[in-house]
Amino acid sequence: MEGALWKGWMLEVEGFRPRPEHLPDLQRVVVAVDRLMAEMNPHPNVHPDATAFRDPIALAAALARLGPAAHARTRTITRHHAMLLRVRIQRNASGRPGPNVITGQYRASWEVRMSTSGGHVTADVFTDAPQARRLEYGFVGVDALGRHYRQPPYLHVEPAFRQTEAGFVQALEDGVLP
Repeated sequence: MEGALWKGWMLEVEGFRPRPEHLPDLQRVVVAVDRLMAEMNPHPNVHPDATAFRDPIALAAALARLGPAAHARTRTITRHHAMLLRVRIQRNASGRPGPNVITGQYRASWEVRMSTSGGHVTADVFTDAPQARRLEYGFVGVDALGRHYRQPPYLHVEPAFRQTEAGFVQALEDGVLP
């Protein structure tokens, strides 16, 4: 299919300078496509709107409008799945195969911290509880007080992550929450 190849710097014509965080990560975009050629020689993988933009300014404006919406959607999906991961970790830490619950303090110590910077969305699911590593990975040896341990691992973080990962990736690909 014939068309004009436009690169990102070409979108800055006539004083229009989109902010980079509002544009998808594109190496190149086909902006102008000959409609007659597209109708005569249709390709099975061509999007129906492939000939919609003939003007680079219109394309850049459409991408700029799409950017904040896509960023907000990504932030919402990431927050949802981070909270889901935290709940699954807490549920797995509520008895076998995870650790037994004595006070519930360990489960309550799990937190989610969201951050967005430079167009990236990050969610940290974490705990500051000192026993977290021992519970997840186990411990064999002598501690600082001279006590001997042969504590098996009680996996609760990894199974929760594996259970959440596929749904998170699928939600990002689809752009919608389950």
